[in-house]
Amino acid sequence: MGGHRCGVLTRRYLKQTIAIETRKQLIVAVKFRRGPANDWPDFVNVLKKVEPAELPVRIVVADKGYDAESNHEYAQEALGARTAIPVRAASRPKIKMRGKRRRRQAREFDQCAYNQRPKVETVFSVEKRIMGPHVLARVAAQQHKELIFRAFSYNSRRLETLFLLFIEDFYRAFQQ
Repeated sequence: MGGHRCGVLTRRYLKQTIAIETRKQLIVAVKFRRGPANDWPDFVNVLKKVEPAELPVRIVVADKGYDAESNHEYAQEALGARTAIPVRAASRPKIKMRGKRRRRQAREFDQCAYNQRPKVETVFSVEKRIMGPHVLARVAAQQHKELIFRAFSYNSRRLETLFLLFIEDFYRAFQQ
């Protein structure tokens, strides 16, 4: 399946945007859509799926693809969270940066918090390694269902692993 852009045949694929809980590396929200496309419009949609009452969000970490004033504003105002998103034009002084939150982010970037971002790539890697990189469904609606099932399966496997680690620690402490 492909489309045309400027006379060039482009490949269509599914883009996955996820929100994870970093301590346990569990997927808490997911959104899929066709690519190629920009990442930043999916940011707010994914974070709206995370209920702050059930799972409080203290910091939101994302890569440069999610850098937009509206994303910083939503995370800080609606969720009450800090953001650690690198600013796209921070290294180019000739370009005037728009948005007070983006300018503040460029000045006060929290590299220590941003170091949590590779955990998202770890989740993607584990998901692909265990379930394979290919989507078997051909219809878009079925592809979405398959990918949601993959996210659910990943979480189930991760919870099983965490539970087994807890049981091992419990028995080890009990025997001492």
